[in-house]
Amino acid sequence: AGVLLTASAVTAVFGGIGLVETQIVGQTAPQLIAIYPVLSLFIGGLLAVGGFLLVLTKYPTKPQYALLCMVLAGWILYPTVMPGQGYYNPLGYLLVLSLPAIIAYIVWTDARGVLQSIRLQTTPKLVGIVAGLLMCVFFAFSAGTMSIKPDSGLNAPTSAFIIPYNVASPLVVWPAVEWYFPSIPFTGYLSVGSFLLMAILGGLTGLNAAIVTQQWSGSESVSATPLFSGSLAASGATACCCCAPAFYGALSVLFGTAVTPVYWSFMIPSSPVGSTFFAASVLLLLWSIVRATGASAGDACAVAPSE
Repeated sequence: AGVLLTASAVTAVFGGIGLVETQIVGQTAPQLIAIYPVLSLFIGGLLAVGGFLLVLTKYPTKPQYALLCMVLAGWILYPTVMPGQGYYNPLGYLLVLSLPAIIAYIVWTDARGVLQSIRLQTTPKLVGIVAGLLMCVFFAFSAGTMSIKPDSGLNAPTSAFIIPYNVASPLVVWPAVEWYFPSIPFTGYLSVGSFLLMAILGGLTGLNAAIVTQQWSGSESVSATPLFSGSLAASGATACCCCAPAFYGALSVLFGTAVTPVYWSFMIPSSPVGSTFFAASVLLLLWSIVRATGASAGDACAVAPSE
């Protein structure tokens, strides 16, 4: 079963990469820019307020949940609040670097039991590592940081190169390395920021996959286990969320240039669409991991019953 699942996952990942590589680039100018700031303020405000209300009403001893929602809201709001002048602002770096720290703290404090049990079992650990790496690869191609279909034209490079580079994503400017190998063909870049994104999404996805594998191997009827279903659903939904540009790839193959507004909604930095999908991915995966610990250890993530 493990071999079959691994083969299926590899096939799905490379099939998704092929789909992303065939997407149509938007040719017309973006038309919905005016609504992006309003949409960003609405979504970011809703997430921040929702985090505080969740802590106040359900998890009063877990302020880190509200802090996580605040940081994710900051990711959504930052391009709108700091348009064109936030690429080197310390606040942007603080938002990006604080996210993995908060996630690591929540996983360590609320899911330590699951981590320790997975560490002692070989199969769940290996499945988690493979799933995390596959998610990183899929995300890299889906987000456009890597491609097997380099641009061609009059000014396109004709020889291989590896050069230092600066990338203004996520949120701020990060040092990066860009490469181009026309004989393969393979092009792309890796920045400090993109590495952090892949580490966050790949790590959380790998943990969920390891939890699912552990539950599968330890339960006679996994289909009847709500925890198993929840972890699997969260992992599947997150595969769509964090690699949201692949959604445009599928639409462009089916409908052509008619879906150009969807293309621009992912490409324009002021658009909240990409950051909203990312925030949803983090929340889904983290919720699934914490829920796994709660179900296996007497709902450890819950507080004492309300009076």
